[in-house]
Amino acid sequence: MKKQSSSDILLNEKCDKRKEIESIIGKLKYSELSINEIPFEYQQNMDIIREERKLNLRRSGRRGFDVIRQVFFVEEWENTGDNGDELHQDEKLFGSFEEFYNFLDGDVYDNACYYQYKFPKDILKKYHLNIEKLKSKICFQTETIDDYAELVLQRDIDEYNRCEKNKREVKQWINTFNDCTNYDELKVVCKEYEKTALSQNLLIYFFFYQYAYCNQYSKSKMRILMKYLSDDCYIDFNTVQGLCFIFDPKDVIAEYNYSQGTEVTNAKHKKQLKEFVKDINDNNIEKDVKCIFDNFTHYYYEITCISRYTNSNSGQRLEKEYPIYICRAFEKFNDFINYRNGDLRNCDLSNAFELNEKFDKYKIDITTKLPMKNKNVSYKINKIYKDGYFWVEQTWYNTAKQVVKERTHKFKYFFDFVYFLKGNLSNANLILCIGLKYLNDISNLNLHDAQMTSELCDKFKIPYDEFKYNKNVIRDFSEVVKNEKDTALILQTSRDEFIGTENFYLGKSRRISYISDLHLMHKIMDAKCRSKEDVIYLVQKIIDRILCESSELTLIGGDVSAEFSVFELFVRMLRKNIVDKHMGKQFIFILGNHELWEFPNFTLDKIVEKYRKLLKENNMYLLHNELFYRNEHADAKIISYNELCQMRNTDISEMLRWARLVIFGGIGFSGYNEKFNANIGLYRNTIDRTVEIKESKKFESLYNKLINILNDKNTIILTHMPKEDWSMNSDYHGKFVYVSGHTHKNIFFDDGEQRIYADNQIGYNNQDVHLKNFLIDNDYDCFSSYKDGIYKITSQEYQDFMHGKNIQMTFTRDIYVLYMLKKNNYYCFIHKSKKNQLCILNGGALKKLRINDIQYFFSNMDRVIKIIKEPLDKYTRYQEKIAEKIKKIGGSGNIHGCIIDIDFFNHVYINPNDMKITGYRASDMVNKIVYPNVVALLKAECPVLYSNYVKIIEEDKNNLLVPDIKHNEVSELPLKYLETDIYRVSREVKKMQRINDNILTAWYEVDSGRYIDIEYNI
Repeated sequence: MKKQSSSDILLNEKCDKRKEIESIIGKLKYSELSINEIPFEYQQNMDIIREERKLNLRRSGRRGFDVIRQVFFVEEWENTGDNGDELHQDEKLFGSFEEFYNFLDGDVYDNACYYQYKFPKDILKKYHLNIEKLKSKICFQTETIDDYAELVLQRDIDEYNRCEKNKREVKQWINTFNDCTNYDELKVVCKEYEKTALSQNLLIYFFFYQYAYCNQYSKSKMRILMKYLSDDCYIDFNTVQGLCFIFDPKDVIAEYNYSQGTEVTNAKHKKQLKEFVKDINDNNIEKDVKCIFDNFTHYYYEITCISRYTNSNSGQRLEKEYPIYICRAFEKFNDFINYRNGDLRNCDLSNAFELNEKFDKYKIDITTKLPMKNKNVSYKINKIYKDGYFWVEQTWYNTAKQVVKERTHKFKYFFDFVYFLKGNLSNANLILCIGLKYLNDISNLNLHDAQMTSELCDKFKIPYDEFKYNKNVIRDFSEVVKNEKDTALILQTSRDEFIGTENFYLGKSRRISYISDLHLMHKIMDAKCRSKEDVIYLVQKIIDRILCESSELTLIGGDVSAEFSVFELFVRMLRKNIVDKHMGKQFIFILGNHELWEFPNFTLDKIVEKYRKLLKENNMYLLHNELFYRNEHADAKIISYNELCQMRNTDISEMLRWARLVIFGGIGFSGYNEKFNANIGLYRNTIDRTVEIKESKKFESLYNKLINILNDKNTIILTHMPKEDWSMNSDYHGKFVYVSGHTHKNIFFDDGEQRIYADNQIGYNNQDVHLKNFLIDNDYDCFSSYKDGIYKITSQEYQDFMHGKNIQMTFTRDIYVLYMLKKNNYYCFIHKSKKNQLCILNGGALKKLRINDIQYFFSNMDRVIKIIKEPLDKYTRYQEKIAEKIKKIGGSGNIHGCIIDIDFFNHVYINPNDMKITGYRASDMVNKIVYPNVVALLKAECPVLYSNYVKIIEEDKNNLLVPDIKHNEVSELPLKYLETDIYRVSREVKKMQRINDNILTAWYEVDSGRYIDIEYNI
């Protein structure tokens, strides 16, 4: 067979590609293929795009040149649905005019704007372009701010008049509902209403409330409505509860009979309704009443929002997540105001344009918003560039400085922004719009007092105020600079950890972000910031990265800025971004030594309070020798230093009984560091060595007090200084996560036993700011303080325990006696019926047990756990055997997960899948040298231990550390290994060394080597 030449191969590939393109075009013609289904490699093929345009599957809209982004653009509309009925908007960007021209097949005139683009002569000549035609359009915008200058616009009046039609239709339906005299009539009316267009904007429950208010004292009408809610409304429980505030609650309970579910479901709803009524009678609810003129219906509403207090383990809590809304509507203002007894407090009538009343005869206050009129209002306009768009925000205020009207205009292109403002960009915030530097003509722009970076101000010859800062607060420490350079690779290493799907949805793990040592003053100096606007630009870019990469909770570990004004700017800008972007994110700060520099005449307490006040104003937390925790509802609480010192350990334990997360934080100070401390100016003139030692001992003392209390909590120790600086005992607690900074020596260690995260210290000279994160458990054990034994508990306590373990379940069974068995930190829950029948609980399910002696199950808990754990125990026994031999030659032998320590740097990893043993040396979790076997590791890295090993082997060949080792393997070269997968496996094995969540939910016996299940379902 003749071998094909390379040119033949290319020709064949070209032919195949052409056939595929023709096939795609054919399928598009006959609707056998949608745009979404076109293979990626053919989506930009011009033959296919032309065909899409012919078939009206693709339409090109506005096009032109964006001077700010320096790109050509085409706005595209694609019909992506199978039937060509789903429109998708996209923007195609091109770096050159040639690409742009080719994509449009030369259609570059229609609906096009090339604001401030200078067409090169060769381009004009090559494509025979008409420059006058190209320059004919200056923008896409057709309106200016003058068209929106009035408080009430003609379009507002037109919309108001249109909604008057809604009012007439709503009135007809209210009358139709209220005229229903029996259940069958109501059912027909409901069915007819659900067919109307109005029902898409006004839910049927609105009419149920009007029906109830109209017939408030008619039991027969109440029964009609309750029958419909019981038989025909799918679990409309909120309306049923709301009716308890209109009718007699006892009558509502009596008439409610949810027939669409089982008897059990009906009983459950009845029970919940009775509990709700009890809360009403006990005044265990909160009412919030507000009134509005509704824009859509033009009725006056009194809206009552009902929230319930629930008794949680952390105290009484107002549940605002699922409120009940009750709406009473009035067609006429006179009826509304008479019902309200002339009280217009908490009323918003701002959109009632045609309401002409003398309001001074009614009760009004700062919460009252009267109808909008063009008189007696002030007006403010805000112009800003943010998030890649230009914004114009118009705001009107009444005499009480309340906002009565807001209008926001958003522009993608600078030329539309300019046209809308008629060139008046005065006072505009354009700090983040660095693309303004590409403007070549500003003669038609008013940039008076516009905020821009100093680079742009220089370009446009606009004066600006120089940013002055205290250069004395910028200082490097040589030791820290060296650390920063030596560990730069660790800082740049990303370690994102994966939360399994189950853990994510069940909330078993929480991701915590952290960063320290931002040193904004160094970054301001390095960036050569000359104006406050330059500083704002730099800080905003850092905040953008932080918010983009942060989890729901972020730790900021000190040394943000040595100048308070810059620290304040960072915090206020951070908070504004969180609010503007509707982010539910929390930030916890501690101070660093640099935060203290600017206040040599302040006491430490006064400095801390200054920072605390700022952070509190911005809904952030500062920890200074304090303990932050989240309870079972994720509510944030703080126990102050004084409280921690004064409280008994048992009281602190009880307070933290339901805590999902605990953070003990503070500066820590360097009291135990004999070299790098206050004596070399660590705190400048604010704190001396005596105070430093005192503060370290204060923190250390509190830490030592809390160790046993926090032992079984998900605990983070957040300090600026590393542990060895503030504690005499430099050992790290195996169950705590330690986060620190200060040294700029980026290190981290996490093998499932010790967890040290000091690897995101940004430092003086690093400009690339990123966040890092780690995972921490998100559960709690509300029985952790109980000693081993058998306890009687309530159904609620059982549910609380399972809730703390993030185990989803439904448990509505009636309980006779419920036992909690606790032994060696394992739990078993057993129910005893009135007939003395024992059942083991697995979540909400019960399984009968054949033995009715509760003491038997407690006595044999550890034996059954062992049966279940046996496969894992086999692996553990093998580990212990290796560890014993390591100890015998003088090594550590400490086991954590899959890893056994030889000494601090040298370790043994045992693969749980094949029991293979690997010896390696690790200076940190990334940099590891893997040896062919453990003996080779000992010979190279631990000569004393190797010598001991050789002596033992000479005496007893059975003491081989690694059996069946070949002699020449000892001399094989070690390999560098930078992956961290062994630690991930090690952590998982450590987790497996518990049975699920330490809960025994099945009972087995062993008979002749077989597992016998001695339970059966009920």
